Amino acid sequence: MKKSLVLILVLVLATVSMAAQRVVLFEDFTNSGCGPCWNIEPQINAFISANLASGNLCVVRPHVDWPAANDPIYLANPTEQNVRKAQYGISSVPYLKMDGIVSVSSTSLQSSFDQRVAIPAIVTIDVARNGDAASGLLTFRIIAEEDPEWTVPMNLWPIIVEDNIPGVGYWSGSVFEQAFRKNVFGYFGETLTFEGPFPDTIYTEAEYTIDAGWDADELHLATFIQCAYQYTEHEVVNCNWAKFMDIETGIEEAEWNNSTDLFLEIGPNPSTGNFSINALVPGNSTATVEVFNIAGRIVASGSVNQMQSVSVEESGLYLVRLSTSDGMSTTESVAVIR
Repeated sequence: MKKSLVLILVLVLATVSMAAQRVVLFEDFTNSGCGPCWNIEPQINAFISANLASGNLCVVRPHVDWPAANDPIYLANPTEQNVRKAQYGISSVPYLKMDGIVSVSSTSLQSSFDQRVAIPAIVTIDVARNGDAASGLLTFRIIAEEDPEWTVPMNLWPIIVEDNIPGVGYWSGSVFEQAFRKNVFGYFGETLTFEGPFPDTIYTEAEYTIDAGWDADELHLATFIQCAYQYTEHEVVNCNWAKFMDIETGIEEAEWNNSTDLFLEIGPNPSTGNFSINALVPGNSTATVEVFNIAGRIVASGSVNQMQSVSVEESGLYLVRLSTSDGMSTTESVAVIR
C-alpha cells in the first residue's frame, strides 16, 4: 500500500513540475539612418548571438521611417511595421523592448532577459508547416495549462523575419538581422479565446507566401501572444522561435497534428475528481475511451464525444485508454486527490 501511494505521489509531482518553456520576445525598433541605433548594434548582436541558440529567445526588429525615410526594410512593409510601432506609441529610436513590458538599454539586455526567462509560462505555442519555399500553410497549436485569465483580447502574432540583408545608411557594408518582413495573419494578428476546461487547446492556421526577393534559408518565424492592437496590457504570454524552412514540413509529419496517430490529453492532472479528456483520432476511425482504476476495473467508458468530461469518486491513480476499431491505442494516467 505504501509503495502504491509513493508511486502516485511521484507521478503527481512529475506532472506538477511540467510547465511550458518560457521563450522571451526581444523587439528592436530601428532605422538605417539612426546613428544611436548603429552605435548599439554590436551589443545587441552579441546578446542575440549568446542566447538565440538556447531556444529561449525570439527576435523581431521592425524598422520605422525616421530619421531616414528611405529605409528599405520599412518601405518593404510600412503598414504592418507601423502597427507594431503604434502598439507601443513609439516616437523615437532606438527603442528596445523585452516581452512587451520591459524597456531595456544595450547594457541591460542580458539581465532583463534572465529575469524574464525565469518566469514560468502556462501557454505553449507549436507550429507546423505544409508547403515549400514559395507558399503553403502554417498550422498553430496553442495549449493553456490553466486559465490564463486574460482581461483584454489576446492575439497570435506570427511574424516572419529575415537575416543577412545587405545594409544601407549606417549599415552600409554590414547587414540587417532579424528584419521584419511580414505578419502571417496580416496587420493585427489572430484573436485567441480559450473556453476550458483546462488544459485547453486551440488550433488555427494561415496561408503563407514567401516573397521572391527574400532568401528562404535566411527566414525565421517568431510566433507570440500579445494583446490585440493598441490595448495597453502589452505583456507577451510566450513566444515560439523557428528557422522557417526547418519547421516540421507536412501536417502528416507533425507529431501533435498527425493524421495517422492518436492524440490523448487529460487535465487537470492531478485532479480532484473531475477531469477533461481531449482525444483526436485519424480521419475516418471510430474510437472509444475507457477509464480504469489502479485495480484494472473500468469505471467509465464511451465514445470520444461522450467522454470529453469524466467524474470519479475515489482518490487514486487512473489510466485512460484511447483505442480505435482498427487496433490502435494509447494510454495516459491521471492522479485523483480528494
